[in-house]
This record gives sequence, structure tokens and C-alpha cells, in this order.
Amino acid sequence: MKEFPEIKVPLTQIYEMSLAPVQTNALVAGVELAIFDQLNKPIRAEELAEKCGFDARTTAEYLNVLTACELVTKKNGFYQNSPVAEQYLVTSRPTYYGNLIFFEYERLSMSPKKIAELVKNGPAFSEEKGMNSEEFWIRYAKSMANWERSGTAQKIADIISALPEFSLMKGMLDLGGGPGLVGIAVLSRHPSMEGVLFDQPAVVNVAEEFIAEYGLSDRITMIGGDYLNDHLGSGYDLILASCTLNFAKGCMDKMVKKIYDALNPGGIFVSLHDGIYDEGTKPAIHVLNMMPSVLSGYNCSLSKGFIVDSILNAGFRSVRSKTINFDAGPLDVDIARKTEVTED
Repeated sequence: MKEFPEIKVPLTQIYEMSLAPVQTNALVAGVELAIFDQLNKPIRAEELAEKCGFDARTTAEYLNVLTACELVTKKNGFYQNSPVAEQYLVTSRPTYYGNLIFFEYERLSMSPKKIAELVKNGPAFSEEKGMNSEEFWIRYAKSMANWERSGTAQKIADIISALPEFSLMKGMLDLGGGPGLVGIAVLSRHPSMEGVLFDQPAVVNVAEEFIAEYGLSDRITMIGGDYLNDHLGSGYDLILASCTLNFAKGCMDKMVKKIYDALNPGGIFVSLHDGIYDEGTKPAIHVLNMMPSVLSGYNCSLSKGFIVDSILNAGFRSVRSKTINFDAGPLDVDIARKTEVTED
């Protein structure tokens, strides 16, 4: 008689992973339907279906799925947004995450067939599709804005404003600043410091809108260009590079030396970036996020300590590093100080 196999570990992990696409697709469909806009107050499924012109039966079943995903609550037949959906999935909120969900879903939804093809045959191209187009970067900057002001910008501002030199700073460079919310958050903590946002020309135009929204147009100027090759300016007391130096992976020593030269004596360089470790397998959230890029031959992930080596090579007096948990996973924060001018 044939014996059953010995089970040493449960199937749970594999089974739950097989269901993960159901949650993702349900979330993206909810954003597509803007259904969370209708769930700010308790409502029955049939009432919601009539209001939106949906099928009543499938609407009820779908709302049950969203409830199972903990995006919606259900009590006595009434559905309502969970706190997280109310904060991030309602289109009128400044923290609305739906645009980035669409952007990332397109980027991350690599089919199993495509993954297998790339593993078998190697990458088909050397960089992410569309990255050379202005449209790509405009859309990217706009979709990143609400993510930045959903906690990330505030946390970075906390780190920088706690520096002992912060109150004396006069000029800041937000390098690769994207939509500008991080730089805006930092400057909002200081009464007079002025800033420069450096990014691609198309992205700078997007940032200009947010800078005006926060009333900082008189304190932030913009430079549109390629920071890998163009002059950064000079005389800065602070240079911030938030999740952007991945693009300088192939020339990091040169890039960090440019940053060093652009700082005033005693100036501070702050870099936030992924710090991949454990032989390229952790943190899992970053490894998973980068899968489409790395399989396509564009691996811009930064190993833990990679930027620190370039900081020391550039001549900075000191560097302090720590890992801080953000909503999109742990990020390494390197804080480097340029040598003060000494008199003979």
C-alpha cells in the first residue's frame, strides 16, 4: 500500500503566495472603480450598486472580497472604508495613493511567462522601458508626490531638522528632488533657509506646482538638467539625495565628489537609499520591487555601505549611517560632514 509523504513544513506559505494576486487585483480594481470614494460612510451593497450603476450581486461579492483584504469593514450589512483605505484610497485626499498604484502595477505585473523567458534567455534590453521619455518622468513625478507626503517627507524632515547644524543652514540642494515634497518638508522646518531643486527639466515643471501649493516659490529655485553630467552649483550647507543616487551606481565616486565640492566647508550631505544585504536577498521588499528591472538587465540596487565607501573616498571628515524603517521598507541613511576650514 502506498504511503503518504512525510510533511516537514506546512503548505501555508505557498498557498498564501498563490492568493496574493487576488488581493492585488482586487485593490487595483477598486482604484479603477474609485469605489472607496463611495465608502466614506456606511452603505449597503445594493445602494452602492444603484448609485454607481453596478450589478448588485457582483458588487456585494466584491465588497466582501475587499472586506477580506481588510480594506473595507462590514457590519450588519453595511460597508465602509477601513482607516487605511480612507487615508490612501479616496481620490480627494492629499495622500491618495491610487496614481502610484496604477504606475507600479504596470511596472510590476510581469507575467510568469515573461519571467521564465528572461531567466532562460537573459535580458532583452538594458534599461526600463520608457525611461528616456519625458512622459514617463512626468507621470512618475506626479505619482510619487502623494507617496512622499504620506509620511516619508515628514520623517526625512525630522531627521534633518534634528541635526545640530540645522538652525544655521542657509542653502540646501535637493538633488534629484522629483516632485519636491521632501525638500519642501525640510524647508518648512526652517524659518529662512533657501533651496535649489535639481532634476530633469520635465520633472522640475511638476515640482514647481507643488512648491507653489506650499507657498515656497520665493525660497526654492529650480535647475533642470542631468545631475550626473551637469554642474550642481556651489555654496550649499546641505545636500539631500533622497532615493536618487541609484542612477549614479556606475559612477558613484565621481558623483559623491561633485557633491563634496558643491558643499561649503562644514556642510552636510544626507543620502537615503536602499541597502541590499545578505548576498543580495534582503530586504525582501526592495528585492521584490526591483525584480522587473533586474531581470530586464537594469540593476540599480545599492548594496549596504556602497555609498559610504564613496563618501570616504571623496574626503568627507566623517559619516554616520543608520537604517530607518519607512512605509516602503527600510532605508539606509548616510549623514556625512565636510571638513571645516582650519586656519594656520
